[in-house]
Amino acid sequence: MSIHIPDLLGEETEYLLYHECKTVPKDMLHLPGPDFVDRVVAPSDRNVQVMRSLQTLFDHGRLGGTGYVSILPVDQGIEHSAGASFAPNPIYFDPENIVKLAIEGGC
Repeated sequence: MSIHIPDLLGEETEYLLYHECKTVPKDMLHLPGPDFVDRVVAPSDRNVQVMRSLQTLFDHGRLGGTGYVSILPVDQGIEHSAGASFAPNPIYFDPENIVKLAIEGGC
């Protein structure tokens, strides 16, 4: 038995399958992959222990080795996505910019 996704989506098929984000430019995204830590985080100045711990997180659980990690605070869920939080300031999708902002703020 095969499932035909557009049939399941009904009237929202076009919107859901062909959505194109106009808020965050594609070239600002770091796409997930098994090499995410090496490709995205390694060029930073983080020490070896931090890198090892981060890689352990990315290699654990059902998403292990995919480049995806899902950490949800107890009081939040998926509805509080990065897109909703950072869309007004897309440069803050990049964690390095969050650190720079914190330093500028005296943290």
